[in-house]
Amino acid sequence: MQLHNYIAGQWIAGTGKQAELTDAITGELIATTSSGGLDFGAMLKYGRETGGPPLRKMTFPERGRMLKALALYLMDRKEEFYQVSYKTGATKADSWVDIEGGIGNVFANASLRKQLGNMPFY
Repeated sequence: MQLHNYIAGQWIAGTGKQAELTDAITGELIATTSSGGLDFGAMLKYGRETGGPPLRKMTFPERGRMLKALALYLMDRKEEFYQVSYKTGATKADSWVDIEGGIGNVFANASLRKQLGNMPFY
């Protein structure tokens, strides 16, 4: 399986030399990936011109609710993240800080909406 990159609203495969991602225990090939051939300038332009304007129009509470929805989505799938992390050689205890700690960070940032007022940021 080749991993793709989500760029400018579409999934794109990198070209050129592929990095092999293997299971730390079995050595089995899990996937390949590459950042070759990707247009990083186009990524920045897309973010600035397509993603930035609507995000800046959102109020802090709207942004916070969006982050909370993302955190809930990720939390519902945390076991999938643990399965992938296990293939790197990490135990569940090793992975907890990255997986649930990271998701908890998204929840914490979402909760800041209550402190920042009902206005957009410019």
